Amino acid sequence: MSDREFEGKVALVTGGGSGIGRAASLRLAAEGAAVVVADLNEAAAAQTAAEIEQTGGSSLAIRVDIASESDNDAMFEAATRGFGGLDLAYLNAGILQPYIPFEQVTTALLDRVLAVNLRGTFFGVQRAQAILRPGGACVATASAAGLLGFAEATAYTISKHGIVGLVRAACASFAARGLRINAVCPTMVLTGMTGNAVREPIKDLNELQDPEYRGALSAQHIAEVALFLLSRRSAGINGLAQPIDAASLAGFPPLPS
Repeated sequence: MSDREFEGKVALVTGGGSGIGRAASLRLAAEGAAVVVADLNEAAAAQTAAEIEQTGGSSLAIRVDIASESDNDAMFEAATRGFGGLDLAYLNAGILQPYIPFEQVTTALLDRVLAVNLRGTFFGVQRAQAILRPGGACVATASAAGLLGFAEATAYTISKHGIVGLVRAACASFAARGLRINAVCPTMVLTGMTGNAVREPIKDLNELQDPEYRGALSAQHIAEVALFLLSRRSAGINGLAQPIDAASLAGFPPLPS
């Protein structure tokens, strides 16, 4: 499928049991990386790891609640212990929220979404900056909702704006250690989180179809951009929040109704 550009590298993917994280885990493995698949759903993580091993790759499944600081510590420790070091971190795990008007957002809902999406990602970013080997990279999954206002998902929007700010604030510290950090900002992606639970097969890049104009994307569409930002091909990119949107943000109104 490719030139196995991650041969000899060790990668960590959170939310790797399904959706974007699963697609990224499988693609990293196909490119030669040993992959640590972390997910709150341990069985789903193990299933992704098994898929990797069935094709001759190396993988390790870990249960993690990214909202827990101690879980993040244990995850990075297990990743480095399992394969002798860590080069790449794709901090993809997160949650959505019910679509409700701004005035119906409760403190409990806000606290839960921020605890997972923003605080949890912060823990991962801080540990990645300290642990990744020089030349490595980190990518965090933000959202198009981190670039504009999503009126029906206030807590989610706040959390994803926070991830964009986190990446921009952290990039100088990453650069000081010979590392990079960037964010991907997808629009609608057809995954279990958005009600599309099919575990899609990974396609050869020549067979990966373009999404419709301003249409929904597949998990692999997001994974491929994340892999580019993790690779040495993007060595000149640091602190970027990259939309992946099938032109949804290119026109006005910025998102389809």
